[in-house]
Amino acid sequence: MLFVLLAFSSCQKGPVMYTIAEKPSEVVTNAEKFVKQTEKRSSHYTAEDWQVAVDQFVAMSKNYMDKKAEMSEAEVNRFTSARLNFMKSVQKNGTEELALQIKEVYSRIEPQN
Repeated sequence: MLFVLLAFSSCQKGPVMYTIAEKPSEVVTNAEKFVKQTEKRSSHYTAEDWQVAVDQFVAMSKNYMDKKAEMSEAEVNRFTSARLNFMKSVQKNGTEELALQIKEVYSRIEPQN
């Protein structure tokens, strides 16, 4: 019985929720967890799940912007890598409209020179 419960709990579907962090290092860790879990579940996402994921991406990005000045260069690079992986997942499994929303959010975070 316990094995069945463990197997069932590891097969969760539906959108992943990003946890807002207080410490800069937690922003990075939470972003990496969010993206990895989203990548694992993305092939099962509905359009509604993707919209929730994009909303969570926006919350994650705002949390990052609030803490970026306190982050080391390595933390900024790790966050950027996680964010790019999320964008790839959206482009691969989401819709074109969602990919455009993500690009718009990304452009506000990292403005072009």
